[in-house]
Amino acid sequence: MPVSLVSTFAVFPLLGFSVNTLSLLGLVLAIGLVVDDAIVVVEAVEHHIEHGLSPRDAALKAMEEVSGPVIAIALILAAVFIPTAFIPGITGRLYQQFAVTIAVSVIFSAFNALTLSPALAALLLRPKKESRGPLGLFFRGFNKVFGSATNGYVGVCGHLMRHGIFCILFLILVVVASGWLGGKIPSGFVPLEDQGYLYANLTLPDASSLQRTTAATQQVTDILRNTPGVQDVTSISGFSLLSGVNTTYSGFFFVTLKPWKKRGEVEEQLRAMMANSNRALAKIPEGTAFVFPPPAVPGIGASGGVTFLLEDRAGMDVNFLGQQTQRFMEEARKRPEIARVSTTLLPSVPQFYLDVDQDKVLKQGVQLLYQLRSDTRCRRRVAPPQPGTIIGGGACKSSDLGL
Repeated sequence: MPVSLVSTFAVFPLLGFSVNTLSLLGLVLAIGLVVDDAIVVVEAVEHHIEHGLSPRDAALKAMEEVSGPVIAIALILAAVFIPTAFIPGITGRLYQQFAVTIAVSVIFSAFNALTLSPALAALLLRPKKESRGPLGLFFRGFNKVFGSATNGYVGVCGHLMRHGIFCILFLILVVVASGWLGGKIPSGFVPLEDQGYLYANLTLPDASSLQRTTAATQQVTDILRNTPGVQDVTSISGFSLLSGVNTTYSGFFFVTLKPWKKRGEVEEQLRAMMANSNRALAKIPEGTAFVFPPPAVPGIGASGGVTFLLEDRAGMDVNFLGQQTQRFMEEARKRPEIARVSTTLLPSVPQFYLDVDQDKVLKQGVQLLYQLRSDTRCRRRVAPPQPGTIIGGGACKSSDLGL
């Protein structure tokens, strides 16, 4: 088990996986699978040793018999779990780490059973001899207790099989207790995990200047650094990871937490840190700032939740899309299972489009700067503006203007 599981952990960085609830769930299931191959090999070697073969010959004979089944079961299990990693959408992202973790651990288990297990069996296994002394006394006592437990378990199973009504009533009681307990335990779409860092986002009123955003960013940075359990804060003015767009009125923060072993106080736990930070950030008058965790499973969104895309299939204008977005958010907030809803759509932000008379610009001796994007909607050639000219954000990012 240690060889197979540690080998699986070694593959995680190559696959982009992390140790989270889903990958650990896969490892829990894999523990019951990775031992099977080794057990089959060791039992086969032991069987031939009991029939008079030397440990080396017994290992060779056993591998001739069980190599095929070990390889076959590993390939079958991999064929069962690996295809689930290609399921699209959120379901696929949730099952990907779970399925691939099991498949990788089973493959390592088969490799271990075909190489290390027979070698160790040939070196360590010997024909059975009755042990004497303290060790023999321990073995005899252990076998006696183990035999008694086995016989007792078989006896209880036989008694329950003869009293089926009692088993059914007990099963119903277990189901009811499980439902009651499941309703009392806090739940969520994906369990919140302490990964050692947090995100924070800052949004100022539409079309706010970058200077104003920078000042507000410094306030947020000071609040986050004074939060117990926070080690460092990295801020970016003019960018938001939630929308992925450069704007003068947005700011984003990467919050690095102290090592887990140094956060022993209650206020330094993840949920308490998020609550304290959001309570302090709510008092900032310049804009809206909040702290949120990274996604527990990479690929299901930018934060610890889900991403929803609302598409206008009727070809209406931006104002229509904005109205429908607000209606959708109002209805979503009424759902008890949704904690918070936010959108990156800003339909009321001013936009400026530049239509440069290139011939006139060239006649005046002004050098043109060219920048082309693969997105045809943002292809443009823009002349440098006169000193003091202020150009607001448009359909393209400010960096796309080539100024």
